[in-house]
Amino acid sequence: MNFLERKFATRPRILNVLHALSIAGPLSQTYPEELALLSTYAAGAGIAVEIGSFQGVSSALIAAAMRDDGILYCVDPWPERNGRSEPNLAIFRRHIRRRGLGGKIAILRGTSRVMAERLPRAVDFLFIDGDHSKAAIEFDWLLARDIVRAGGHVCLHDALVPASEPWRTLGSAACFGEVIARDPDFALVDSRHTMAVMRRR
Repeated sequence: MNFLERKFATRPRILNVLHALSIAGPLSQTYPEELALLSTYAAGAGIAVEIGSFQGVSSALIAAAMRDDGILYCVDPWPERNGRSEPNLAIFRRHIRRRGLGGKIAILRGTSRVMAERLPRAVDFLFIDGDHSKAAIEFDWLLARDIVRAGGHVCLHDALVPASEPWRTLGSAACFGEVIARDPDFALVDSRHTMAVMRRR
């Protein structure tokens, strides 16, 4: 993250202008080692889903790793504020276009709960990084159980609490420990920092 990206991380409208001018890049709250896991486990996927796409950093990595004819369904509400366009969505669209990945992306603008019926089944790869409340993650995990095929992978951001960051007390971590890690139909196969990777048996 360069100086301008740090300075305007909480000012998306300004960041959108800087991104349009190619002065700043898109932002992600996912660590590089966590992003690397996405590329690894999305590799060769034909159908993938991402819940929580923000400015498209993880979306682009997932789509690039998939098969040439693969489709990534990006689910995010990108809510408008006061009737104004959503700058994070503008950055997302521009980043995907600049990476030449537009043909591999299907945008579903809404929450996972609203878009659940529009998602494909027999999904090869799912990345959960949307609403981090416990109730939302519980819903997203039920959705994962419904759409991920046997042998498919699910990556969950902020699922683990690193020893160096005990302040991470998000509902996503609580749900992972209490529900997801104990699911007999899935096995933990990898992790980095806060990211956990589950494989459907």
